[in-house]
This record gives sequence, C-alpha cells and structure tokens, in this order.
Amino acid sequence: MYSIALLGLLALATAALMRGIRRKSWAAMVVGLGIATATLVVFGFFSFWGEMLWFEELGFLERFWTVVGATAGIAAAAALLAAALVGLITLPTRRYARRPRQIGMAVAAGAGAAWGAASWSLVLRWAMGESTGQREPILGRDTGFYLFTLPFYDALFSLLLLIVLISAIVAAWSTHGARPPVDLRLLKPGDAALPLPRPRLRRGSAQPIHVVAGAVALVLATWCLLAPYHLLYSTVGTVHGVGWTDQHVRLPAYWVLAVLLAVSGLVLLVPRTRRALESRVRRRLPRGYRSSLAVIAVPAAIVVTAGVVGLGALPALAQWLEVRPNELALERPYIANSIAFTRKGFGLDHVEEREIDLQTDSLSPELLEANEKLLSEVRLWDPRALHQVLQQFQSIRLYYELTNVDIDRYTVDGRYRQMMIAPREMQTANLPEGSRTFVNQHFQYTHGYGLTMAPVSDFTKDGLPELVVRDLPPVSDYPSLRVERPEIYYGELTNDFVVVNTRAPEFDYPSGAANVYTRYEGRGGVELRGLLRRLAFGWKLGGTPLLVSDYPKDDSRIMFYRNIHERVAKVAPFLLLDHDPYIVLVDGRQKWIVDAYTTSTYFPYSETLSDATSGRGFAEPEQWVGKEMSSPLSGVNYVRNSVKAVVDAYDGTVTLYVFDPEDPIIRVWQRIFPSLFQPASEMPAGLRAHVRYPEELLNAQGLVYAKFHMTNPEVFYNQEDLWVRAREQRRSGLGVVDPYYVMWQAPGSDRAELILMQPFTPRNRQVLIGWIAGMCDGDDYGRLLAYRFSKDKRIIGPQQVDTKIDQSPELSAQLTLWDQHGKQVIRGNILAIPIEQSLLYVEPIYLQAEAAAYPELRIVVTMHGDHMSYAPTFKDALAGLVSGGGGALAQASLPAATSEALEHARRAFEEYRKLTAEGRFEEAGARLRAVGEALAPALPADRALPMR
Repeated sequence: MYSIALLGLLALATAALMRGIRRKSWAAMVVGLGIATATLVVFGFFSFWGEMLWFEELGFLERFWTVVGATAGIAAAAALLAAALVGLITLPTRRYARRPRQIGMAVAAGAGAAWGAASWSLVLRWAMGESTGQREPILGRDTGFYLFTLPFYDALFSLLLLIVLISAIVAAWSTHGARPPVDLRLLKPGDAALPLPRPRLRRGSAQPIHVVAGAVALVLATWCLLAPYHLLYSTVGTVHGVGWTDQHVRLPAYWVLAVLLAVSGLVLLVPRTRRALESRVRRRLPRGYRSSLAVIAVPAAIVVTAGVVGLGALPALAQWLEVRPNELALERPYIANSIAFTRKGFGLDHVEEREIDLQTDSLSPELLEANEKLLSEVRLWDPRALHQVLQQFQSIRLYYELTNVDIDRYTVDGRYRQMMIAPREMQTANLPEGSRTFVNQHFQYTHGYGLTMAPVSDFTKDGLPELVVRDLPPVSDYPSLRVERPEIYYGELTNDFVVVNTRAPEFDYPSGAANVYTRYEGRGGVELRGLLRRLAFGWKLGGTPLLVSDYPKDDSRIMFYRNIHERVAKVAPFLLLDHDPYIVLVDGRQKWIVDAYTTSTYFPYSETLSDATSGRGFAEPEQWVGKEMSSPLSGVNYVRNSVKAVVDAYDGTVTLYVFDPEDPIIRVWQRIFPSLFQPASEMPAGLRAHVRYPEELLNAQGLVYAKFHMTNPEVFYNQEDLWVRAREQRRSGLGVVDPYYVMWQAPGSDRAELILMQPFTPRNRQVLIGWIAGMCDGDDYGRLLAYRFSKDKRIIGPQQVDTKIDQSPELSAQLTLWDQHGKQVIRGNILAIPIEQSLLYVEPIYLQAEAAAYPELRIVVTMHGDHMSYAPTFKDALAGLVSGGGGALAQASLPAATSEALEHARRAFEEYRKLTAEGRFEEAGARLRAVGEALAPALPADRALPMR
C-alpha cells in the first residue's frame, strides 16, 4: 500500500508538472512540484522520525541531533562553497551563457551537499583533532596531523577536483559557438550535400578556458603540497614509507612542482600576466598556430617536463646510481623509522619481550603437582566439535539455533574455571515454510531463550560435555550461574523487527507437548501508540500488514535494529566492530560484549595490514586467507581496542565503555559526543571480570609481530628472522593456528589467569620459535607478552606434533581404521600450554559415527619435547607422559591385552598397506579383516569395528 501510494502521488505530481510545462501554466507546475515535495517530505519524515524515536529510546538523543546538525551544516556549507567556486570560475561566461552557468552551479551545489553529508565524521575529527605529542622524523609533523587533518585535506581536495571538473564542463559548453549558416546557393545540381562548416568559438571565449586552466593548476598545486605527506605511506622500494630517494629527490621535486603550478595558475588567472604571456607566445609561433588557447600549452609543457624529470627520471637514476650500491647504509635510518612507527601503530611498542630457555626433559611429577590447578583447566573441547554436540542435544526445537561457542571464565565453588558458552537464539527461518507467517515472525516467535555452559575440560563417560547450564527453562548446577532473565531479544541472529505486548500470545519456550507463553516486562523498543507512529513504522519497517494488524495495542513496543552488530554500528558508526561478540552471564542477566576498534589508514610510516596480499607484507602472504581478508581490520595501519560495547540481551540497552583513554582517536570522539561514552572504571565489577583480549586484535598484531619483532635495521633489511603463525593439520589440510585462550601461570605467580596466545614458527620451518599473548584478567588486562625461545634448542611445533601422531604405528593405525569403517576422526586444536619453563602440547581427538550428528572425545594426545603419550583421558595421557622416557611412545592406562591387540593390528595393517601398494587386493582385504579381528577383543562391544 505504501509503495502504491508513493508511486501514485509521484505519478500525479509528474503529470501535473508536464501539463504545466506543455501549456506554460505556472499554476500547474507549482501544483506538481508541491505534490512531489509534500510526498517526499512526508515519507522522509516517517523514516527520520523513526530513527529519532529509536535513539531517544536508547537515551542517545544528543548523539542523534549532533550528527543531524553536523551533517546538515556541513552539507549546506559545502553546497554553498561548491556553487560559489563554480560561479567564480565561470564568471567570464555570465554575459552569453547564463543558463549553462546556472546549471553548473546547481550541479555543484548538489555534489557539494552530497560530499558534506558523507564527510561529516572527517570534518568533525578535523575540527576537534588534537596533538599526540609525537612527531614523525621526516617532515616534523605531529602524528595528530596525519590522523585528523590530512584525511580532511584529502577529502577537500577531491571536492575541489570535482568543482574544477564541473567548471570545465560549463566553460566548454558555454564557449562552443553555433555552426555558421550554410549558403544554399552554393549547392549545384548533382551535388549530394554541402559539407557543414566546423563550429566556431565565440569571440572572447578563450578567457573562460584560461580561467578554468588556471583553477586546475592551482588545485594540482595543492595536490603537490599534500603529496609529500603521502610519501610516508609509500610502498616503493625496500622501506615502507619515506626512503632515501623519497627524501632527497621526490620531496624537493614536489615542492618545485607546487611552485610551478601555482605560478602557472596565477599567470592564467591574472589578465595582465596572461596577455603578456599570450603576446610573447604568438610572436614566436607560426601564423597558423597563433590560437589564443596556445598560451595554456607553455606552462603545461613546463610542468609536465618538470614532473617527468623530477618524479620519474631523477628518482630512478638516484635509486640506481646512489642507493642500490649502498642500500643498507643509506636506508638504515628509514628502516628504523618504519619499524618504530609500525609497532606503534599496532600497539606493539609496549610489548614485554622476554627470552626463555625451555626445558625439554621429561616432565616431573613435582612440576605437574605444583601446577595442578592450571592443568585441570586445559581446554579439551574444540569449539567446532562442541558446537555440533550442543546443536544436537541443546537446540531442543528446530527454531532454536546455538550460534558461536565462546570461551570465558567464571568462579564456581571457589574455583576459577574456563567455560564454553553458547546462546540459544531464535531462528525463524528454520520454521516450516507454512509457519513462517507475518504474525509468527513478528508477534509470536520474538526471542531466543537461555544459554548452555560447559567447563572446557570436563567430560561424561561417553565423551560428551558436562553441562553446568542446560535445558529449557535453564537449569544450573551452581547458584552463581542461575539465569534469571533468559529471554534473548537482541543477539546475532535477531535480524527482523518484532512487536511485543500485543494481543497475540508471545511464545516463551516449549514445555513437553505444550508451550509456555509470556509478556514482555522490559523497556526495550519504541512505544507504538497512536496512528501516526503506526503509519511511520509501517512505512519504515513492516509495510501494510503492520499498519492494519489488529494485534498491536497502545502499550505495544516495536523492537528493531536488534542485531547487536547493527545496533552498535548505528550508535557509533565511526567504530569498527569485532566479528565475534560473546555473551556473558552476570547477576542472572545475559549481556553481549562487542569489542570495538578505533582505526586509521593514515598513521605515518606504519605498514598497512593488507600489504600481506602483495607478497611484501607481514612475512606470510601464503597465510593471508579469507578470514583475514574479511576482517574489519584489513587495510588499516593503526588500531586500538578502545571501546567495549555492552548490549543487554533483554532490553537492548547499549553502553560504550572506554578502555584505552590514551588513544587520541577515542579522545576526539569523546569530545564530539561527551555523553556517549562511559569510562571503564564505571563498568560493574561482575561484568569487568568477563572482559577478554580480542582474538581479532591479536590475530592482526600477530601478523605484524611475525615481521616486526625484528627491531635491528640490518636484520630487518636482510629478513633474517622472519616468523609465521604456527600451522596444524586439519581434515581439509594444513591450517593456521588461530589465537586461543588458555590458562597460564606467570613464573613466580601463585594464580592462574586467562591469556590469549598466538604461537610462531620460523618461516619455512616447523619448530616453535616463540609466542605472543594478550592478558585478559584484572589489572593485567591489555598487557602484551612475547616469549622468544632459544635458537640453539629445537622446540617441536604444532605441525610436528601432528606428524608425530601420523608416524605413530599404533595411533595412526587406529585412526585410519576408524576413518575407513563408517566413522569420522576429528582432530581438535593443538594447544601449546606454557608450564613454568616447559611447554606441554595437548590435542584432543574426537570420533563421530556415520549415523551420529555429533562427535565424542575418544583420545587425548599429550606431548612434551619428543615424548608423546595418548589415552582416553587427559589425566591418563599425562600420567603416561611422565612415566615414559627416551622419546618412546608411552601408552598411559592401556591394559596389556589392549597393547598386545594394538601391536597385532599394527603389523596386520602394515601388511595391508604393502599388499595394496603391490596391487594384491584380495590378499590385502584378508589382512584388513585381520586388523579388525585383532582389535575386536580390545574394544567394547558397542564400539567393535564392523567387518566386511
């Protein structure tokens, strides 16, 4: 209905306007324009009013009006500036080309308004920018100039370029005269046609072209003034940023070009100097070439020649003759600049770097006993495997979906424990097709319900997780983990609007064969009282069904922008948001935490993250895969996790806490929107305990640190110590080890704390060389630690752990058999667990039957140095690791019968592989059956291998 009404009114307006134009009736034209204007104003007001009511409901009305006022003011100022400049540049055409000039000014005003509306954040940052107190060493500018002023200047330059382009079009249009009349008396019998004379320029029409050319020269002169600052982002040569050639050749060339262009522009704009130049040019040109436009060619030729020589030939010669033979000596200070500013840009200038001499001898029982609490929190559940289990057992109904599995920590019964949490959200797309009605999607199935929580290291006897929060309604094993407000109205899957407190019963959760219904008791959403609001939100969101539905009442509330990413982005569009928000349980309420970043692509001398795609980036272009390319941080060269956004899952309240008050970008935004942010000190203690170091940030910092841990310019120049993120074996092939959360106990500390860890290996090698970690707990939050291992000692890496498993006759035989008999082997993440001066590897291995939709833990592999052990439980695998020696494969808690059965199976399997390779398939099949027979006594009846 809305679309029909809009199109009908616009069609009526168009008809009235065309009628007025045909009949030259001002009254009809006014009526047509009035109808069109009124239609657009009314429908535009509906959208605008809906946005205003949404911000008012959140308590951010001041932020809304600040942006509206700034956008309107900047757009108006830019429109006036653009129109005035076009009018000034085309002033010589005012006598004989009034209409083209007026059209050009109108177009410029529209373009300026669009530029101003799109650039409000740039202008506000420029107006409220600040000094950082740190200067770059080449041009001596404060880094605040690059963060706040230079982006505005670049945007302003683009507007000026658009203005001179419009002016050039107007000048060309207005100065192009009509064709001379054709004398038909010259047409003779038999002639097909007379050739039409070429159009002539109007008398004096060269002046507008001269003025436009002068304006172009001045605009290009401003570009030459800005270009030196952009050399600090140059990717030409060995150094990222300004190098020796840039400073000694290109920089002076830009200054010279700026002067030449400015002088050329003034010569063309000032009539006296232009006439003097024109007379000299005409006297030196042949008679046929004495056009009044030839005066433009002289300064153009000078500028082009200077540009080719100064920016092309001379830098190439300097690079070849001076820099290349002495590159390291000349580029050393510039390499040091690039290292220092890149580390600063990515927050690595404060990383605490330490060297550690890892012990690779056998683990002692005393060491394990001293770190018992730490070992009890080793994560054995892989998030991918756990998600499959939870989706199978805890989604309860087809319309529920457990989204991401996130890792957090909670104190239960006095123990500080890692937990894995997954919220249960409503996914109406999973409803049967006949049930996906307007009423169901927007009035009844309005919210998800509760969450599941499991300790990272606890399993049932069947290899399934021990859930401490589960089921519907939520059941908790601990009072501190009770869920008092389980409804999830705002989440990651809540993409549709809903209306609550309506006449339709609102589904809460299923209870056996029946359903439990509820009524919303919060303050989320906008009140839907009155016809005008129904009209507005019908246009903005739901169309005619929302307008004519009988379900909404005066106290009904409409909830929209419920997706937490979209919600936070609406409030703070100037922040980049992490792709992985996580839900926490605090005082019985569920809240989402979204990590938000302040970023820039203008931090001087800092290498850009996405340079890894060019092959010259952060040491590992072969690892720069889809995840990194889709990251919100791709393409930046400055990032800070300055803000933690908290969204209440029940009422949608948004709170922005500033966690990095030293970041100059967030300080500017705090001045622009003083009531939008809260200091981190005001975050409730219960919520503060769940703040984590973001995976997205450490992933980016890890990519950078893999290259920029080299702080010696000579080592950096030779790329002697390049690192890459460690790799591990996955079912689809080798993959990068993503940052992972582990419990860690610092040397000399008596408490375990959560860290986010990223291990590294040298490029083209598999041994472990170090790791970087972000601290998550208490006052240590935000600290970066980097441990570097001794190069004279071989520390096995994650990929080598996988190789060791594959080379183990017994274990690889067992895994291969499982894979060949209707089961799927799933390898979990390989975790490197730092324990004092040692490093323990843990890899869980799951088994998923063909008929089952979920995996079960079957084997835990542990490794320390060259010693490996595996068993059905982590405790037994660890015990086998302690008792084993000499690099032998210890098999913890395996009875003698099982060991003997595995040895028989191993020999039979080796014979099977040999016979298969020789093409003796019938004999190979007999040996494969022998493998199954050998293993049958060692396996429980319900897990016996099927024989074929």
